[in-house]
Amino acid sequence: MRSIYLLLVLVFFGCKSNSQESQKDLPAKTVSTTEITWQPDFNAALAEAKQRGELLFVECYLPTCPVCQSMEPFFKTPEVAKKYNSSFINFKLDGGKAELVKQLNDRNIWMPSFPQFLFFDGDGNLVHQSEVSPSIESMVGIADAALDPNKRASSYKKRYENGERNMDLLANYAAFARITRDTTAGIEAASELFKIFPKDQISTELSWKLTKKCVSDVDNGFAQYWFAHKDVAKAFETHEGHPGNEDNILGGIIQNSLYGKRGKDYDIAKLNKIKEYMRQSGAGQYVDAVTWEFETKAQIRENHPEKALAIGNKMINAYHGNGSAYVYIVRVFNDNFPNNNYLADARKWLEEAKPLLNQDNMKAEYFYESARIYQKAGDKVKAKIDAEQAKALAVKTAGTNMAKFDALLSSLN
Repeated sequence: MRSIYLLLVLVFFGCKSNSQESQKDLPAKTVSTTEITWQPDFNAALAEAKQRGELLFVECYLPTCPVCQSMEPFFKTPEVAKKYNSSFINFKLDGGKAELVKQLNDRNIWMPSFPQFLFFDGDGNLVHQSEVSPSIESMVGIADAALDPNKRASSYKKRYENGERNMDLLANYAAFARITRDTTAGIEAASELFKIFPKDQISTELSWKLTKKCVSDVDNGFAQYWFAHKDVAKAFETHEGHPGNEDNILGGIIQNSLYGKRGKDYDIAKLNKIKEYMRQSGAGQYVDAVTWEFETKAQIRENHPEKALAIGNKMINAYHGNGSAYVYIVRVFNDNFPNNNYLADARKWLEEAKPLLNQDNMKAEYFYESARIYQKAGDKVKAKIDAEQAKALAVKTAGTNMAKFDALLSSLN
C-alpha cells in the first residue's frame, strides 16, 4: 500500500510539473494597450489558449457589415485592448470565408447575424456568446461575463433548470440555444420569455428585437404577432437602415420551423398556416416549392393518397423540364405511398425525366428509382436490370455512397 501511495504521489506531481513546464516554456504575453492583438490562424490560436489556460475570443464579422465596421475603432481603445489582450487569445473570423466558417460548422455553431462575439475553452467548446454594440462598455462587459463561470452562456441551462426566469436570462438562453442548434431548449426558453413579456409592449421595438434574437418557431407568441403586423416590423427595419430585413427574419422562423424536428409531423391544417405565414412574409411565390413534400406526406398520413398523387402531378408540371426534380418526386412517392396506385404516374414521370438527365450521378438515381418501381410492380427481372445499371453508374461517380445500391441489388437476388 505504501508503494502504491508513493507511486500515486509521483504521478500527481509529475503531471503537475509537466503542466507547469508546458506553460513555463511559453513566452510571456506582450499586452498591448493600443489595439487588440489578433492571431493569424484559428487552430494555432486555440492551441495557445489551451496551453496558457485561457479562453479563445473570436470576433465573427462580415467585411460588408456596417455594424462590424463600426466596431473596429473600439478594438484600438486602451480599455478594450488591455482587457482582451491580457485575458484572451484573440482571432478575427471572416464569415464570408468558407474555410473559416467550417470551424464553426464543425462545432455545430450557427451564425444568425453579425457581429457575434464567441469565446471557446482550450478544447474548442463554446462557453460564451453575445451580440455586441459598438461601445467600450459593451465590449468590456461581454469580456467580464465570459470570464465569470456563473455568468457566461454555459451557465444558462443550469440557471434555467434551477428556476431562474427573468427576461435577460431567457432571452440570452434562447439566443445561445439557437446558435448551438439546441432546438428544444431554444423553443422552450423563447416560449417562457413570451409568457413573462408585458403584453402591452408587444408592438414595441423591444418585442421585435427579442423576436429577431430568440425566436425560431412559428408557434411562438412573438412570431404570431409579427406575422400579423409585418408593417410595424418593416418600419423598425427601415429606420435601422435594413429595409426588407423583416421578411428575412420571418422567413427564417418559417424555415427553422418547417425543417426542424417538428416540421416532418405537421398536419395539413398546420401546413396551410405555414403557407399563410409565407404569403404574409412576402414569400408567396415559393409556397408550393417549399411545402409540396411536407404536404404530400401529410396527405398520406391523413389517408388521402389521391390528394398526395395530385400534388405529385402538380409539381411535375411546375418543374417542367427539370429531370432531376422529376426523379426526386418519384423518390418521395416510392418512399411513402401506401399502395401501388401511383406506379403508372411515377413511371410516366421517370420517362419524361430520362432524356433530360446528362450526369452519371443523376442517371444512377433514375435507374435506382426505376428499379424500385419495377420491384413494387412484381417484375424482378426488369428491376434487377435497372438496379445493376444504377450501380454501374454510381460507381463512376466519385464519393457516392454505394450502400443503397448494394442493398437494392441484394433484395432482388
